Amino acid sequence: ISRRLLSEMADIVRDMDEENTLTHLEPIDVAKGLVSIFDRLPPWVGRTQRLSRNARRIRQLFKQANDPNKLIFDDIPRLTTNHQDIEHNDMPQMIAAQVRDGLTELRQAFPTMLNRMRETLLSELQVPNASPSMLAELRARAHNVRGLGGDHRQEAFVVRLVEFKGRDEDMAGLAGMAVNKPVQGWVDTDIDRATVELATMAQQFIRAEAFARVKGRKDKRNAMAVIVGMGGHPKLLHDEFEITERDQSEVKALIDSVDGTLQGNGQKRRNVILAALAELSARYMDPEHSTKSSATGRAGT
Repeated sequence: ISRRLLSEMADIVRDMDEENTLTHLEPIDVAKGLVSIFDRLPPWVGRTQRLSRNARRIRQLFKQANDPNKLIFDDIPRLTTNHQDIEHNDMPQMIAAQVRDGLTELRQAFPTMLNRMRETLLSELQVPNASPSMLAELRARAHNVRGLGGDHRQEAFVVRLVEFKGRDEDMAGLAGMAVNKPVQGWVDTDIDRATVELATMAQQFIRAEAFARVKGRKDKRNAMAVIVGMGGHPKLLHDEFEITERDQSEVKALIDSVDGTLQGNGQKRRNVILAALAELSARYMDPEHSTKSSATGRAGT
């Protein structure tokens, strides 16, 4: 039973650490291999409570490990069995499966957390997916709004987006900047705060894009940008158009007509009027825009 258990643990080491072939199947070598896998985990994994019960038990076991024989033949079996069950033929495989599942979850916890954060960020930035072409477009968008705002923190966010390639280290860098805390010191509340802060900065980024698209127009060339809330996320709609001198009288007449209609319906609240104007603008700028979508926005020419 002990030899089979040792062999099962050795297989875990070989599968999870390709550089460790364990040519000498001794308890001390197998135990060192297992602990080495655990020691390479990011510090946050050692603190988070967002793990299954099994993963937390495996983590605690390796945190306290100091004797290789005790770890392999006493502590690990105790996770799954009581002493009268250890002689069961299937027990070594059952014990190994529990250890493997726990270590696998621990190894995947940090990348999985960063991936969820990345999905939230890209959604807020209106990037459909993390494909190279979509990320290249995002970097170009970031370059276009770089230096527009006077907020140093928002500018740091834009600068990082200029170089953003979707890697875990890129995401960790953005999150660390958002909470002003290095990744080595993260706890669960930092993850929540980083997600909220990144979503806020993404929305500011969208507003900066709207400003970038309408500024600098000359002569009679005009531009309009509207940010509307669609599906819970901001969407930037943009159009350019030309107004001649003869059109100015029609523009004024239409303004008076719309304003009169709004006032006549009793909709004098500023937020209601702005919502109606944003919805109407989006309808003309984007034919596919649903009249049922919830819209809030701001527009400028």
